[in-house]
Amino acid sequence: MDIYKRLLAYVKPHKWRLMVAILAMFAYSVANSLVSATLYIIVNGLHNKSEVRLDDLPHVPFLSSISFPVFWIPFIMVGVFFLRGFFDYVSNYQMSNVGIRAIRKVRDDLYRHLVYLSHDFYSKGRTGDFLSRIMNDVGQIQGAITDVIVDLVKQPLVILFNIPWVFLWGGKYALFAVLIFPLVAIPIVLLGKQLRKLTKKMQERTGDITAFLGETLSGFHIVKAFCREEREISRFEEINRSVFEYFRRTIRVTIIQRPLIEVIGAVGAAIAVLFGIKYLPPDRFVAFVGSLFIFYEPLKKISKVNSTIQQSIAAGQRIFEVLDAQPSIKDRADAVGFAEPVREVRYENVSFAYEAGDYVLEDINITAKHNEVVAIVGASGSGKTTLVNLLLRFYDPAQGSIKINGKDIRDLTLNSLRDMIGVVSQETVLFNCSVRDNIAYGRPNASLEDVKKAAAIAYADHFIETLPQGYDTQLGERGLKLSGGERQRLAIARALLKDPPILVLDEATSHLDTQSEQEVQKALENLMKARTVFVIAHRLSTIQKADRILVMDKGKVVQQGTNEFLLRLGGIYKKLYDLQFNV
Repeated sequence: MDIYKRLLAYVKPHKWRLMVAILAMFAYSVANSLVSATLYIIVNGLHNKSEVRLDDLPHVPFLSSISFPVFWIPFIMVGVFFLRGFFDYVSNYQMSNVGIRAIRKVRDDLYRHLVYLSHDFYSKGRTGDFLSRIMNDVGQIQGAITDVIVDLVKQPLVILFNIPWVFLWGGKYALFAVLIFPLVAIPIVLLGKQLRKLTKKMQERTGDITAFLGETLSGFHIVKAFCREEREISRFEEINRSVFEYFRRTIRVTIIQRPLIEVIGAVGAAIAVLFGIKYLPPDRFVAFVGSLFIFYEPLKKISKVNSTIQQSIAAGQRIFEVLDAQPSIKDRADAVGFAEPVREVRYENVSFAYEAGDYVLEDINITAKHNEVVAIVGASGSGKTTLVNLLLRFYDPAQGSIKINGKDIRDLTLNSLRDMIGVVSQETVLFNCSVRDNIAYGRPNASLEDVKKAAAIAYADHFIETLPQGYDTQLGERGLKLSGGERQRLAIARALLKDPPILVLDEATSHLDTQSEQEVQKALENLMKARTVFVIAHRLSTIQKADRILVMDKGKVVQQGTNEFLLRLGGIYKKLYDLQFNV
């Protein structure tokens, strides 16, 4: 129940609403217990015709002198059910408010935590599964916070206030019904454990569906290009069938609880009714049967509470798996902000492995000065992108250190470190907002003039002005309304507007045609003059003027120098050069 206690912690900030709801539940339970008394008054009035006389209640002789005209019976009925309905509304309304506020907080916390988790966490999971946890699992626990609290407070109160009435109307015969009560717990406990296991498996498979949908819908053009529609449909139906099977078994376990409790309760009630028919007057008998129905109805709702709790625990486990995950990359307690001009970036004996012992970078030593362009080339998988990811502290080195102006970047706050680094990656990421907002992503307060200047330097202003609303045009999901080259130029403009002292260009011109590449390359050359720049490139034509070129192979820097020096030196760089220029 630790999981459930953690969920209930989200209710604490709303204790005043909770108190109002509990007081309303208390009043509802009192009003609800008067329903059997109303039945007694109705039948008593029916028997006596002109008045109601409370003269056949041996356990409460002081009431025998009370009588009143049958004229008051309709008013009593309306009054009892009005109070019952009013307090039921108040309690449910307040608890629903508490529930949706708590769910909003859970979802906010979950998203916030996901955003701050490190890269290694995402590399081990699937985006669709994270979406499922935020939407499906959080939605699953709403009933656990609202309905469960309502029923855990209200239903025991209903039972508590109704027990005196059961014995008042039924006398000693009420014992037969009450003694059966403990047996009801048996199906609740046994079926609850099974339900929790089934629910967790069903939610995991639901996460598989979300992940699969995200994968196939984002790559729908590949599916169509290779005519694999039917194959993907078959895969989806297979996963969906698995979810259906778990869902069917969950429903079966959930639904069977109510009939079992009704049968157990009916046994006790039947014995009590058998004796009641023989020994009780009509008004007390009707009130006694009514109180038995009121007595057992809360038991059925409590069984539903158990089902909801078990399902919420399964969802809560998946939610807290994320909330309990700790970022592997975070600020040290004594981390300081970096606020000085960048003079030097140095890699000192840096080694790194995604998996223990399997190094993708080994003993890297690099020094990049201010106003220096360092290009990094090599075959795919040689460690080029990993090298710059370490500079951004997406990961930390397994050995060695990276220093800026002699300060280990692990001693700097993440915000101050990343604020001084601009990135244009080979995987262009644009958001579903306006062109202006995408360019100003790193400087949200930038003026429109500054945005236009950055776009002009990136040679993006020409196509932006042809868009329907210009800089206010909404790009749609992932900017798919634009061509690959247009998206890349917006990403370059975004880095330019940030105006960072360190610039990382990871295949920054990979999606540009020859003419656009030449234009952007001129702009980038002007931009590089006052910065420390790392350029990752497969196209060697883009790095001819780099101050230094590092050649990587299997995680090591095997050659370095200018373009002319490396061509004279021969080796890996010369082979790459000859392959690209068909020498």
